[in-house]
Amino acid sequence: MKAWRILIAIVAVLGPALQYGLMVYDETLASAAVKSVEFFSYFTILSNMLAAAALIAPLVAPSGRFATWAEQSGPRAAIATYLTITAVVYHTLLASQWSPQGLRFVSNAILHTVTPLAYLIDLALRGGRGEARWIAAAKAMAFPVLFGAWTLVHGALSGFYPYPFMNVARRGYPAVVLTMAEMSLAFAAIALVFIAFLRVRTKTSGEPAPISA
Repeated sequence: MKAWRILIAIVAVLGPALQYGLMVYDETLASAAVKSVEFFSYFTILSNMLAAAALIAPLVAPSGRFATWAEQSGPRAAIATYLTITAVVYHTLLASQWSPQGLRFVSNAILHTVTPLAYLIDLALRGGRGEARWIAAAKAMAFPVLFGAWTLVHGALSGFYPYPFMNVARRGYPAVVLTMAEMSLAFAAIALVFIAFLRVRTKTSGEPAPISA
């Protein structure tokens, strides 16, 4: 099991690292700085980096506060939710709009398919520590809400929008805000599904269930 955890942690790190290298390759210092801000403005990148950190921390610093948090059922369900949304949105809305080749194909596959799938398998195999409370679904909403707010503010200042369905310049604020509200419902629904799964898993496995997020 530890070998599996090391493997998926490496894969989870590789995706964002490779994508960042491709984005800033052959850029000037100034343009690389702009590209760096844009890099961290993609939900795909942020969700994958969070998953990578959550997978690595228990391996390198198991007694640390972040590792302890990352292994709890609530945060595990939240990260699974983010990765699921990342994969579903990409494969249903975005994949048909471009055809990456070479290393871009590799990084794209890791970010949108391999890491999300690996994390969900890991969640099914290991579950999480403690019983996830239903309130964890509400807590899980903080990350996408902050991302949405950042996207609108950053977009208004720079004109950059990471996804076409969030492009205010083309769609207008009413349409974008409506899309964000609809996606919020999707986030909440998926989070509740993972929380329900972990609650059932904890009860059927007979594992102790300390209070968790």
